Amino acid sequence: MPNRVALVTGAARMRGIGFAVAEVLAANGMSVALADLSPQVRDAEASLTSKGHTARAFRADLSKLDEAKAIAGELVREFGQIDALVNVAGGSIPPRPAFLEMSEAYWDQVMDRNLRTTVNCCWAVLPTMMAQRAGRVVNVSSITARFVYRHSAAYAAAKAAIGALGRALALEMGEYNITVNTILPGDIDTADTPSNPADRRDLGALAPSLATPISSPGLPTDVAELVRFLVLTDTKFITGTEIMVDGGASIVEPYLVEKTFSHKLRGDG
Repeated sequence: MPNRVALVTGAARMRGIGFAVAEVLAANGMSVALADLSPQVRDAEASLTSKGHTARAFRADLSKLDEAKAIAGELVREFGQIDALVNVAGGSIPPRPAFLEMSEAYWDQVMDRNLRTTVNCCWAVLPTMMAQRAGRVVNVSSITARFVYRHSAAYAAAKAAIGALGRALALEMGEYNITVNTILPGDIDTADTPSNPADRRDLGALAPSLATPISSPGLPTDVAELVRFLVLTDTKFITGTEIMVDGGASIVEPYLVEKTFSHKLRGDG
């Protein structure tokens, strides 16, 4: 059986979810392509190849369809196939304005970084998977798709749209033996953790985690291991799902979240 190939986007940062996904998939025998706008994607590639893994770095602006298609084309030429697409690229863009203070340019920028990159990579990769009659697509959204915080209108809308896209694609791709699932991470300890927790606008994104059943924050590997399960195990009957990786934040009563949040702001717990 040929070595399986995965394209992982947003994989440049060593502490990020994308790199953790690429590392876990590579450790399980996949050849991985890492795509990111940051030049640090070359360092990520070097980190994986130094451990004996097969990795290829692509510095690209995935909000541009032609750049996403170029990566897919290069992978098909080199490996002959693409077995998995993991869309991690995204993130909120501070400072986060209130909706009525938001410019059209800011809205478009958030949509490009989150939704457009996911759409473009799906457009680029799915034709190859359809020809293979097999493939796994995992899109990484956010718990903010369901539980919003102050000044999150653009980010929440983009992340919610990723889940809807995943359900629609799962319906269309099923006949080709392609599964499409969405992961919604909660408070994951990455380099994006706000540096000033006293800022209510940022802390709002983390407030649910302050009252979760799991007291410690999630790690990028918690998301990566779920990706591994969806990509590398016989999960062909799991598709169109949205799976939270949030330490149980989504099961906490809202008033408990607000109570804990208020205590944290006052510094009494």
